[in-house]
Amino acid sequence: MKRIVVFAVTMTLTLGLLGSISSAWAATAAFCGKVTAVKTAATKQKDTLTHFTIEIDYFDYISRGKFGRHSKVGESIDQRVLKIGSVCVINGRMVNAATFARALHPGQWGYFYETTWLDLQTTPNFQWGEVVATGKEAFTLRVHRTHKDVHLETNPPVKVKVPYDAGVSFRLEDKPADAAKALQVGNWVQVHEPRQQMVALWNEDTAFDHAEQQPVEEGRRGLANDLSCRAVLGKVLTGTPGGVLDISAQVTCDRWLKGKKENVTLNSRKVSFVLDGKLAPANIAAKPGRRAVLCHYRKEKTPHKVLVRSHDDTIRGNIVAMNEKTIRVATVEGAVQVALEPDAHFQVNGLPANRQAVAKKGGEVVIYPKRGRTIIAFSPMQAE
Repeated sequence: MKRIVVFAVTMTLTLGLLGSISSAWAATAAFCGKVTAVKTAATKQKDTLTHFTIEIDYFDYISRGKFGRHSKVGESIDQRVLKIGSVCVINGRMVNAATFARALHPGQWGYFYETTWLDLQTTPNFQWGEVVATGKEAFTLRVHRTHKDVHLETNPPVKVKVPYDAGVSFRLEDKPADAAKALQVGNWVQVHEPRQQMVALWNEDTAFDHAEQQPVEEGRRGLANDLSCRAVLGKVLTGTPGGVLDISAQVTCDRWLKGKKENVTLNSRKVSFVLDGKLAPANIAAKPGRRAVLCHYRKEKTPHKVLVRSHDDTIRGNIVAMNEKTIRVATVEGAVQVALEPDAHFQVNGLPANRQAVAKKGGEVVIYPKRGRTIIAFSPMQAE
C-alpha cells in the first residue's frame, strides 16, 4: 500500500511539473519596448547568446507568467537571443544572431516576439499614433498601448496633445508636406525630436545566416524557420485593412530566399505588420514598394509577422572615400558627397564607434541626416 501511495504522489508531482514546464514553454510574449539591461548567457545555456530586459510600452500579446490581462505598460520582461531560431533585425537590416547580441545596449528599443523575431532600433525612439483632431498650433494624437482585447481594459489608448510651430518639418513619408496635408484626421504620424547626423557602417560578417533558423520541415514551437527572408512588398489584400493584430491577408511580394529572388503570393491566416518598429494597421504599413522582412515560424509556410520599413531620408551605398569633413558614397543613383557634421554620431555593426573606425573599415553605409523636430505622416491606402 505504501508503495502505491508513493508512486501516486510521485506521478502527481511529475505530471504537475511537466504541466508547468509545458505551460511555460507554450506561453506567448510579443510586445514593443525599451531595452533596459543586457547580460551574457551562462556557459551552460548552450542555446542562448544573450539575455536582455525590455520595459514594455505596447502589448501585442503576453501570456507568460504574471503578464496576464492586468499587466500594465511600464512593466519589465526578460528575453533571450538564441543561437538557432531567432530572426534578428537591426534598423530594418537582417543580421546574424552574434551581431545582434553584440549590438544590444540599454536605451535601444524595438519589437520583440518571444525569442523568435527580434526587431531592434539603434536610432532615437519616436511617438506614434493616429491623428484624431487638428488645430493651428497643436493636434491630438491617439496613442495605442495595445490592440489586443485581453490587454485593452488595463491599457486603453490615450489622447495626447502635440504642439507644433513654424520650426517643425512635415513629411508624407519621404516627401515634404505642409501641416494641413500631414495632419489630416485618420493619418498616422511619427513625431521625431531633433537628431544629430548618424553614419552607420555595416560589414559583410554581419550578414544574416539562414542556417541559424530551423528548416521549415523541422520547425518547432518558439523557433523561426528558414523561410524567413527579406522582401519588397507588392499588393496586400485583406478584408480588414484597418486591423492591426492577427488579420488574414494575401501578401504578394518579391522575396530573396537563400539568395534567390522570386515573386510569390502568400495567403496568411494570421499576420501583423510592424512599421519602423511599431505595430500598424495594414492600410498604413503594407504599402507596395516598401522593404520588409517576412517572419516565418514553426512549420508555417506563410509569415506570421511582416517587419516593414518606410521610405526615409537616409543615404545608402558604399564608401568610396572619407576624410575628417566629408564622406563620398556610391549609391544606386550615382556618387554622392556628404558633409560630416561636427557633432555626427558613428556606428559600426550597430555599435557606437568613432569616425576613424568607420573610415578604416569601409563598406556599406547608411547616413541619417541631421534634422530638427520632424513629423512624418502616413495616410491610409484606399481600398480598390
